[in-house]
Amino acid sequence: MDRYHIYEAIGRGKHSVVYKGRRKKTIQHYAIKSVDKSQRPRVLQEVQVLRSLSHDLVLKFYAWYETQNHLWLILEYCVGGDLLALLRQDEALPPKSVAAFGADLVVALRVLHKSGTLHCDLKPSNVLVDENGRLKLCGFGLARKTADVAKDVRGGGSAEGAKDGLSKRGTPCYMAPELFSSDLHLDGAMFSPASDVWAFGIMMFELMTLGERPYKGDSVGAIAYQLITELSENAISETKLEELTSRSGYSRPLCDAVRGMLQKRPRSR
Repeated sequence: MDRYHIYEAIGRGKHSVVYKGRRKKTIQHYAIKSVDKSQRPRVLQEVQVLRSLSHDLVLKFYAWYETQNHLWLILEYCVGGDLLALLRQDEALPPKSVAAFGADLVVALRVLHKSGTLHCDLKPSNVLVDENGRLKLCGFGLARKTADVAKDVRGGGSAEGAKDGLSKRGTPCYMAPELFSSDLHLDGAMFSPASDVWAFGIMMFELMTLGERPYKGDSVGAIAYQLITELSENAISETKLEELTSRSGYSRPLCDAVRGMLQKRPRSR
């Protein structure tokens, strides 16, 4: 780490701090992420995923280091911060910008899934914005290989899932209904490309409504109850769909696409 100048903190998590930094004797700036060593498995997972992906819409990874108390990741610096900050700061987002963000996320998610990886924690704080307004997918600490999930399914999904903490992965308000229930008609409580698509749909709904979610609830239990018991087929009602198209200025095809992502049954998304 003695190769870098470290400046102000630009982001904080429960177990990490992200700093703006510069490599000495250059004008190149980076995001330098310091993580508690207790999070080593997540850090190694994130490094593995970032190393395996090379795309303009995925955050670039440069190097990682280990010191006595921390693990350090040297990452691409995005001056626009994350989508969560954008939602909190702006009073309105232009429909064209939201549509452009959605187009970027479609491509980034397709790249990730094509590589055989599931994100498992897609949310606004895991999407950054660069100086050109393009998105960068990041936050792969909970990512999982599709083949590993399939192996769990073949083995019954219980022992390995429990050991791995699979059932507790992700952020509850972005988790798909099937992740809260092993009910067979929801294809079992396993992650899949469809569960990432659900999280994508929730994010798009938030961008379109400036922070609203299609269902309420602060606790895991409240969210699970609504998704499993109260939700019939789709998280977006026809009334809400009409409101988005007539009052908010979003195109019907975009609204239909978001509604399609939020079908209760994974195979319908």
